[in-house]
Amino acid sequence: MTERLQNAELSWQAGSPESDRFGDIYFNRDGGIAETEHVFLQANHLEERFAGLESTSFVIAETGFGTGLNFLCARDLWLKQSKAPQQLHYISCEKYPLKVDDLARALEAFPQFAEGSRQLIDGYPTPVEGFYTLRFDGGRVLLTLLLGDALEQLPRLEARIDSWFLDGFAPAKNPDLWTEALFQQIARLSQPGTRFATFTAAGIVRRGLQAVGFEVEKRPGFGRKREMLAGVMTAPTQTNGESKTRLPIWSLPPEPRKPVSTEPVIVIGAGIAGASAARALAEKGIPVQVVERHASPAQEGSGNAQGALYAKLPAKPTAHSRFHLCGLEYSCALLQPLMQQDPALGDLCGVLQLALNAREQSRQGDIVAADAYPDSLVHAVAPAEATELAGLQIDTSGLFFPRAGWVSPPALCQALLNHPLIQCQYNTPVSDLSCHEGIWQLEGTTFSARQVVVCCASSSRQFSPLSWLPLKPIRGQTSQADAPANLAALKTVVCGEGYISPPMKERYCFGASFKVGETELDVREDEHTHNRDILTRALPELGHALSDKSLDGRVALRCSTPDYLPLTGPAPDLNGYIERYAKLRDDARWPLDQPPAYQNGLFINLGHGSKGLISGPITGELLAAQIAGTPSPLSADLLPILHPGRFIIKNLIRGSL
Repeated sequence: MTERLQNAELSWQAGSPESDRFGDIYFNRDGGIAETEHVFLQANHLEERFAGLESTSFVIAETGFGTGLNFLCARDLWLKQSKAPQQLHYISCEKYPLKVDDLARALEAFPQFAEGSRQLIDGYPTPVEGFYTLRFDGGRVLLTLLLGDALEQLPRLEARIDSWFLDGFAPAKNPDLWTEALFQQIARLSQPGTRFATFTAAGIVRRGLQAVGFEVEKRPGFGRKREMLAGVMTAPTQTNGESKTRLPIWSLPPEPRKPVSTEPVIVIGAGIAGASAARALAEKGIPVQVVERHASPAQEGSGNAQGALYAKLPAKPTAHSRFHLCGLEYSCALLQPLMQQDPALGDLCGVLQLALNAREQSRQGDIVAADAYPDSLVHAVAPAEATELAGLQIDTSGLFFPRAGWVSPPALCQALLNHPLIQCQYNTPVSDLSCHEGIWQLEGTTFSARQVVVCCASSSRQFSPLSWLPLKPIRGQTSQADAPANLAALKTVVCGEGYISPPMKERYCFGASFKVGETELDVREDEHTHNRDILTRALPELGHALSDKSLDGRVALRCSTPDYLPLTGPAPDLNGYIERYAKLRDDARWPLDQPPAYQNGLFINLGHGSKGLISGPITGELLAAQIAGTPSPLSADLLPILHPGRFIIKNLIRGSL
């Protein structure tokens, strides 16, 4: 279960932080940068490895993030030595993350890294266990923070590491980290040629690394420290370091194509899901051709003027809520730099989730009592505080998400598609998909590719290979109106039975209706009435002010799944799955031993429902990682709940397939 984490407790000596828990320093007071360069960058030969890199990505993993100094040094070297669009993926564990104010204070000591520090502070996640991926420098650098105990988080990591920074407090001060289990995980995630470096020369570390296949050498340490260790994986040994959350065999991803950047990938659909997947692929150096049937992006479910950006979290975190929280943090970190470039894109002004009925009051009370989330993520507010936050009268209590907000989905799609490796072909409907000798043909067009990503919501079922997908359309109508001149503007997003954001260009967008299975796109007066009624219950002043205003409307179809989670990943071959896993009809515990059957080169990112702003971007990154063979932004135990084959397995077990 996801847990709220304890922040690091610090003492400050001459402007430098020291851990009260471990009684050790975070960086050398006499030269923190020089120490990182000596211990981690030089001993891992990173300058020459970055400069001579032939692949599109390089992966570094670290066992203790601390102040982020090692990361900032590696980022700086990467930007100097690598070539765009090569991507550095830096992965780091941290059990006791610094408070963001302490992080900012510590990094003031390194003004040469001011730009990287600003990006880190802007996207720094709340202290809740999980994987959180931040984008730096327009996607040139990704940082995935594994918050929690390294011995619990590393088994959930799906990656192949090129270099290890074995940091963290010294073995004598932090013996719980430097264990056989850690060395086994390091070996599991490494490959021949993977290098490591560490500040310590302790025998337990040297012997542990040698036992799992590393060739280890002692090198001169930094400053007054006599020795340190460095080395390379030469002969991986068999260990029991398999992931504790080993992927079910039916959800194992296909092997990525090598090399990954020689041919374009086609993405069908230019909404949030498609634009996110295209951008993530392009940032990994893979050229992308986006094919869209409309004249511009975001013309269907992603076309509303504004959308709320927040996650509805339970008192007891679940796999679903962990995914949504990781997605929220990913989207917020993605949007921070984009909003700085274009403030009209949206505003992370916070979200008020109101308790408008007894059931919601009870649910929110349970969340407060459980104390599962830090106040920086969500906290309770009384009506008076809610009124102050909103700038309009609110008569009920609620929860406030200070890091959330709203975004313009069409503007976000445009921003994501603005990349030199992405080409968009509009006014190009695709009638079907067919595969001949490993090439996917987009019927009705001249386009074909070895790898195709389908991101066109419920319309994806019109393609023969995907006609079996369990997708359901949900009609939703939003209402728009001019902001009343005699009433203060709303200052934060308000959600209750519906949602409304602060006005954009002096226009409010609110709603929305929810009609499962309906596919008509006509604007209906009764749904305007519904939207106005739920607005009035949340914000009486604004609702009454709009009671006699004429409303404009927009109707779109959400695309959802039976469990309201997206379908992201390789497209299963339905008949192949049934043939290989038919024994599940008779025995749900049958030991499966065959890998999954996929439609080679076909991927999907569908079924985001009303949560696309927090699920679309992170699943786009997940899909790109699967295609490119780069680290997953999500922990391994969350991948099966998103896998497109999960409903085939469930239906076989139920005997309904």
